[in-house]
Amino acid sequence: MYIDKDSEPYLLVHALAGESLECLEWSGARFDLPKTVSFSDIPDSDFSITHFYGYSEVQYKGLRDFVAGKVFRLPYLKIRIVRSIESVDQYFFNKKKLVTKQRIELLRFLVSRHLDGKSIKSHVELMTGLYSIKWVLHPERESQHARLRFYLDSLVSTGELTSLNGDYELTGKALQTIETYEEQERKHTESVKAQRANAWLTAAIVFLTAAQAGIIKFSTLVDLSK
Repeated sequence: MYIDKDSEPYLLVHALAGESLECLEWSGARFDLPKTVSFSDIPDSDFSITHFYGYSEVQYKGLRDFVAGKVFRLPYLKIRIVRSIESVDQYFFNKKKLVTKQRIELLRFLVSRHLDGKSIKSHVELMTGLYSIKWVLHPERESQHARLRFYLDSLVSTGELTSLNGDYELTGKALQTIETYEEQERKHTESVKAQRANAWLTAAIVFLTAAQAGIIKFSTLVDLSK
């Protein structure tokens, strides 16, 4: 329970002694100055109350707001509804298989996040970035976590990442590796297209050669001699 003055931090209440409030006054950096004030001297609207409800928080502005929340329970009903939705969402998420990205896809993901100013430092952050925080309750979390750590260590060994105290950093080689892979993919695609074109051309030549040799005969659609 806090008491504000002109919407600024003033007192942190830690005990009620009769008609007095035992508080710590805000010194400009933290609440550390002991102070006792009379309950009746504090306006209702100056109270700011935080109720820790499980891992959720309910904020109240003023004692009347606090009483209304405790009597009608609307903030807690909202929390229970949200938790129920999250529980259902987690249930269906747990039914899905966590798909492991291939090494180059993982590197692309890391580079993309880095260029967006959202660098991923640890394997835990990577798991969250790939699958959201819901991965923590997924039944395959440990095996998938181990796979990603293996991939990260592999990228460290080949120079695309560096590792220090469990944190990972991209190196300049990461972009080089992606560009080299994309160039190889482009050449492979062009090679496949060329092979297909040659196959069609060869088939056409064989077909026309057979037709000229009389092996394949076409029926006359229009007889111009009549």
